[in-house]
Amino acid sequence: AAGKLSDCIVEIQNPLLLSSAEKNQIFALCKNANFALFQIQPMGEIAEYERAVVSINTQLGLLDFDKHLYAKSQGLAHITQAGSGNQAKFIPYTNKNLGWHTDGYYNSAQNRIRAFSLFCVNPAKTGGENQWIDAQMVYLLLHEKNPDITKALTHPEALKIPEHKVNSEVRREASTGAIFFIDEKTNQLSMRYTQRKKNIELLNSAEIIQAVAHLDELLNSKTDYHFSHLMPAGQGILCNNILHKRSSFTDDKSRPRLLLRGRYFNRINAKK
Repeated sequence: AAGKLSDCIVEIQNPLLLSSAEKNQIFALCKNANFALFQIQPMGEIAEYERAVVSINTQLGLLDFDKHLYAKSQGLAHITQAGSGNQAKFIPYTNKNLGWHTDGYYNSAQNRIRAFSLFCVNPAKTGGENQWIDAQMVYLLLHEKNPDITKALTHPEALKIPEHKVNSEVRREASTGAIFFIDEKTNQLSMRYTQRKKNIELLNSAEIIQAVAHLDELLNSKTDYHFSHLMPAGQGILCNNILHKRSSFTDDKSRPRLLLRGRYFNRINAKK
């Protein structure tokens, strides 16, 4: 159910040793709303923040991290503006607006992202706000509108992401699958999606193209289940791969925006 964001923030006293109350609160929030925000005390070095985030995630059972292209220490990627080179071609590493997507939508079914954490070390000077909505709520709202929409979005070939090549070397295989599906490992209704139109192929069927238009219309509207929040320094979000987007931002040159992101193959409340 939708609620106030202030009710979804867990104050963590010691990131290296979560109390059972802190853990239970995070598990309960992730079970009910599919996300929890957490706040920790300010720290000096980025390495301290990395250690704190990895420790929190590990204590919540997030162990199986995605060793993707730009992951650094223990699976954490530094989401910040990349000056140049290949990394700058990927939108998360720019200051541009990021449309609605689930993390790892281009991964194969074997490497499915089931949870992620995003932690703010430095916010941008202006912008960089995050929005999110639970994919299960999106499914329910679309299904209420017309079951044909959700039926089209569960087609096993609805969305194809072509292979990613760098200098004729295949860095990532093509990935084809449904937009909504039951994840066989967790038996949970899950989603893989991106609003990007570049490097994306929808199945050439009127039903699927119309269904995606309905999906985008819902995502771009405002419902009780949409959340919008600008994370301050020391705050993070933990979720079971919630649908999310980011607004464009302007950096303070002396303190560029920096978020630490971890992606995981298992869910947060897997033990619950």
